[in-house]
Amino acid sequence: MKSALKMILAAACASLLAVGSNIAAQPVNYPTKAIRLVTPFPPGGGTDAVARIAADKLSVLLGQAVVVENKAGAGGSLGTELAARAAADGYTLVLGSSATHAVNPSLYPELSYDPVKDFAAVSTLATTPLLLMANASVPAKSVSELIDVSKTREAGKTMTYASAGVGSAQHLGAELFKSMTKAPLLHVPYKGAGPAMVDLLAGHVDIAFDTMPSALAQIKSDKLKVLGISSPERSNMLPDVPAIAETVPGYELVTWYGLFAPAGTPPAVVDTLNAAVKRMLESEDVQAKFKTAGIEPYWSSPADFSTLVKNEIPKWRKVIEQSGAKIE
Repeated sequence: MKSALKMILAAACASLLAVGSNIAAQPVNYPTKAIRLVTPFPPGGGTDAVARIAADKLSVLLGQAVVVENKAGAGGSLGTELAARAAADGYTLVLGSSATHAVNPSLYPELSYDPVKDFAAVSTLATTPLLLMANASVPAKSVSELIDVSKTREAGKTMTYASAGVGSAQHLGAELFKSMTKAPLLHVPYKGAGPAMVDLLAGHVDIAFDTMPSALAQIKSDKLKVLGISSPERSNMLPDVPAIAETVPGYELVTWYGLFAPAGTPPAVVDTLNAAVKRMLESEDVQAKFKTAGIEPYWSSPADFSTLVKNEIPKWRKVIEQSGAKIE
């Protein structure tokens, strides 16, 4: 009797396990409504450009609207925290970057979110270098001339540079340049790359480092001069623009963008999003848009993306220490 009972119980357990396995294997019923994509910087910058290209395509691939919502402030921290505190159901995502998830932990001693623990990494989306640009009124036609001009300015007329905010890639790019060249530069932070570009074009600041997505639309303006690019080598898109490293050996700064969900988001939802991102980045129309914006597509698995974030935090901490960048 006991033997028979054991057999019955074993069979029942096996049946339950099989049912559970089948349920787990079923495709997730997601999404069934619009998805909010928080972009922690204002319109006009690189993060916003990537977000809008991604949102348009993901809306098609997922069958539900993906709506971009700009929530700027504190170097991207405000919007990123908003996403971290949202319901972990896959309906609030954030377009994170090396600034929000790798730089901010070393710049903000009381950061309101943990870039690793508070998020489920979905996938990387893209990488991009920065362009070093000067207002047309600056009497320099090369990186070396810019360094010389900055060092010979009259007292009280220190060369100014605009950034998308404290801790942004634009800020760190300039501070790293400053530390490696000893060029006297004064930081003028803005609430995003868009406003910074407006003042650069207007001549209110002398120079700026900016990501390719937001810079490319303006580089043909007669109000700007493009002096260098922050990738270790010249870009195929701008072969006539020298790498800053050609003048400043060892100079390099490339940023990344990626998609995150709040921690606790069901793995099946994360996998659904990851698969959609992969299809998006493989599509010819998105690749064409990225190329036009100076963005390099970059897909990764959730596990690899999570590892990347963990590795990037100490890497950028070193850049911050080397550059001397501080919250002002």
